[in-house]
Amino acid sequence: MKKRNPFRSFTLLILILVLLVSGCSNSRSESTSGDNLKGKTVKVLLSAGGIGQFNAWKARSKAFTEKTGINIEFIETPYDNLLEDITSDGIASGGTYDLVVHLDTMGSSITSFLEPLDEYVARDHFNTDRWPAPILDLSTHDGKLYSLPVRAHVQMLFYRKDIFKKLGLTAPTTWKELDEVSKVISDKTDLAGIVPYYGAGNNAQNLPMWTSYLWSNGGDIFDDELKPAFNSPEGIEATKRYIDLLVKEKVAPPGSVTFGEQDSRTFFKQGKAAMWLGWWWVYSEFNDKEASAKDVAGNVGFASVPGWEGKGTQANIATFPLAMMKASKNKEAAWEVLKWIAEPEEELDIVMKTVKNESPSAEQSTVITQTENMRNEELNELTDGFYNVAADNFENARALPKMKEWPRIADIISGAISKMATGEPVEPSLDDAAKRVERLLDKAGYYN
Repeated sequence: MKKRNPFRSFTLLILILVLLVSGCSNSRSESTSGDNLKGKTVKVLLSAGGIGQFNAWKARSKAFTEKTGINIEFIETPYDNLLEDITSDGIASGGTYDLVVHLDTMGSSITSFLEPLDEYVARDHFNTDRWPAPILDLSTHDGKLYSLPVRAHVQMLFYRKDIFKKLGLTAPTTWKELDEVSKVISDKTDLAGIVPYYGAGNNAQNLPMWTSYLWSNGGDIFDDELKPAFNSPEGIEATKRYIDLLVKEKVAPPGSVTFGEQDSRTFFKQGKAAMWLGWWWVYSEFNDKEASAKDVAGNVGFASVPGWEGKGTQANIATFPLAMMKASKNKEAAWEVLKWIAEPEEELDIVMKTVKNESPSAEQSTVITQTENMRNEELNELTDGFYNVAADNFENARALPKMKEWPRIADIISGAISKMATGEPVEPSLDDAAKRVERLLDKAGYYN
């Protein structure tokens, strides 16, 4: 009978113990609530600009740290530098940031630097159905979820209720009515009828209002073969109408030719214009006595985006999702922070305290992205149905294209719009922009 090797048995026992310990260790490392995360610091890159929602996160992070032991360091960068900062850190795999906020149109060009979230979502049974499908889609690329849409915007029209009442006007529902109302206001008051923003740069902020004209007229940015279509007859007609607010009708202030979104917003808050079309989150800012002029605060109403006569309306949506960097050295802690920011109760409480005026002005925000919160009965009673209108718009809105080359395409179109606002002819400008975009996509291999 062959003798058993005691050394071999001992080695096998040790190996089994190592595997068991390793298994327990791996299981523990996947735990997102253990002591192993205490003392970790998660660095979150935000866009600068005094945004109330971001300020609320900062203020509330102290309670999160006390509860979890995870520290959060918020870092701000100018909006114009956001894509560059993310790209630079991604290329270097530096791990400077753990979580980054970004405009959805940047998503396709930075996914190689981002950590897919699908495994985290599945492991923690995290419910993503809380968001409307069009919003969640902007966080998804090639079938993978790369971010959580914790900040999302839909376009709405804001107007001075006191001015409209004084002149016997109602909120316009079509672009024709908007032209007519703007003309009355410009003729009978010292206010601009509306304050658009045509300035180039600013990550193409002048495109969303333009696309609302374009899409509502039946036009589009691309055709089915991804060839530029914005210089079609519908595109030319829509662009002329958009530009003519300044160039022909002169119901927009001269400064709007160089305005970015923030410039036009400030112009409206100062009481110099009667209408502003843009992202819904400004509603609280416009009605805030500390942020807006005395005549403006409390006098701002809201309406859906106007539409083309006989063709309907088409609002634009955009998201500022929060993503995890692939080079992050604190991914589990970062995921905990990401989940905390996305908690429905946190989102709703920030907005409830805003509408009840129970939070500091700098921390006020009206942004809600989750369907159940937008349909909250108490919240809609407090806001005259603002969130029900927004929820309807979110469900039926469109977004700018999701493609890697979009930031460069957007720069081309944005630059063309800016030139047209200075008086350059519309049709040749659109034709030139279309040729440049087609060359870019051809070089990228889209037509092979």
